[in-house]
Amino acid sequence: MEASVKQIIKAFGEILTSVTCNRGEVIHQSNARCNKIFIVQSGVLRSYYFREGKDITAHFAMDYSIIGAVDSLLRQTTSIYSIEALEKSKILVMEYSEMELFLDKNPRLERLARQVSQWLYLDLVERLEGMMFLSAEERYSHLLNRYPNITQKVNLGYIASYLGITQETLSRIRKSR
Repeated sequence: MEASVKQIIKAFGEILTSVTCNRGEVIHQSNARCNKIFIVQSGVLRSYYFREGKDITAHFAMDYSIIGAVDSLLRQTTSIYSIEALEKSKILVMEYSEMELFLDKNPRLERLARQVSQWLYLDLVERLEGMMFLSAEERYSHLLNRYPNITQKVNLGYIASYLGITQETLSRIRKSR
């Protein structure tokens, strides 16, 4: 995916805005409409929502990953998700409407955009299948394979939430390794 994201950065450079976010900064707030796509150049972002008073992590984005409130982008409605920086992060911001206009003017880039969309879709399917068919330990192993240094950058509570397990279960898994 990193290579595709770097291609996106190069191809869409004229409509990208570089922004630095501080740790804890919320770049999209839930219950608001999101019209931006965020590309992480360095740092860590997470999307999360609240359910029954619990903070639930839905997605992490690290170096050369893409994140956004997709429910809002595609439906043009408010989103249940918030997106925050977990450490100082350098991101590129692209307005969704500008991307659409840019693609209209540059149809040769449609294929690249489609490939990135397909990768993001497969990532979502993989996550869903993992929640349905893998044990907690297997989900943790998969996460470490995808993001080898995530435990140095992300609070273990967020990791447990993302994996759909308690912090105690995560601690037991980590201890048994």
